[in-house]
Order: sequence, then structure tokens, then C-alpha cells
Amino acid sequence: MKAQASTYFERLESSRARHLERLGGELTVLSGRIWLTRDGAKGDHFLEASDTVRIGVDEYAVIESAFQGDAATFRWTPRRQTVAGRIFAEPLLGLAFVTRITATAFSGLARWVAAAARWAQGCIDTPVEGTRGAGR
Repeated sequence: MKAQASTYFERLESSRARHLERLGGELTVLSGRIWLTRDGAKGDHFLEASDTVRIGVDEYAVIESAFQGDAATFRWTPRRQTVAGRIFAEPLLGLAFVTRITATAFSGLARWVAAAARWAQGCIDTPVEGTRGAGR
């Protein structure tokens, strides 16, 4: 069962865009026409009054009035996070950030070590002047 947060209604004025939460939810157009832009293969859609669409969790979605000069009214019911989601969401975002920073640092370190190894190999392969044939 999907828990729902409180529903709210909003008037979307012409030339104003509204980003919908990444928690997902349900969008219903009450009046006017809305232009919905979603990420991925879902693309752009025009929604008429009484059209309803579900926005997935972690899906990027932006809405705006479809016609210049005309406002639209919509109902948005965001999906509420579960208790476990609320407890772990912020720490996991922090962990992802630290992991990304650590991976970047190790990547830089690996590039530096590889460059130092190439330089050292060049020193070994290049004979020092005056030592050629000294042992013969």
C-alpha cells in the first residue's frame, strides 16, 4: 500500500514553471491545459482538465501552463516517504556524497602514481652520460 501525503491544489500562472517533488505522486489537471516535461523516454505531454498522471519516485518532472496568457489549476498528491525512507534518506545522500569525493580523490591519486611510474621508467631507460660502457 502506498502512503499518500496531504493533497494540495495550486493555480499555475502563465509563464511560471513548477518542479514536482522527486518522491513521486499523482498530478490531476482541474482546469486549463498543462505542459508536463518528464525525464527519460517519457518526454513531454500535454494534459487537459480531468487528466491524471502518476509521477514515479526519483523522476524529474516540471509542469507549466500550456498556453501563453492562460492559467491552469491542478491537484498534486505527493507520495509520502515511509518511516524507513525518512530515517535512511539523508544519511544515504551523505554517504553517496562522501563516496563520490573519495572515488574522485583515489582517481586523482592513481593518475599521479601512474605519471610518477612513467617518469621513473623514463629515468631507468635513459642512460646517464659518461656511464655507457664503463663496465667493459
